[in-house]
Amino acid sequence: MAEGDAISANDFYVRYYVGHKGKFGHEFLEFEFRPNGQLRYANNSNYKNDTIIRKEAFISPAVLQELKRIVEDSEIMQVRVITFELSLDDACQ
Repeated sequence: MAEGDAISANDFYVRYYVGHKGKFGHEFLEFEFRPNGQLRYANNSNYKNDTIIRKEAFISPAVLQELKRIVEDSEIMQVRVITFELSLDDACQ
């Protein structure tokens, strides 16, 4: 980002998702940070018949500001996203 292009509080939203379909079904981990400081977390694993875990909390403005700084410093917003599909065999464990 160019100087002066800092992320405004109202525009800041981060969602991180990683998951796969494997031996234990659809397993995933997800974090979501909203502009109002709300943090949502979900973890789904069917290992040993576990159930989905969902949690919500509010983070302080200082934590949200630090997250914004990390995102800006990483320059992840300048990376072009290329979509691709994996065959089902490649996606499963």
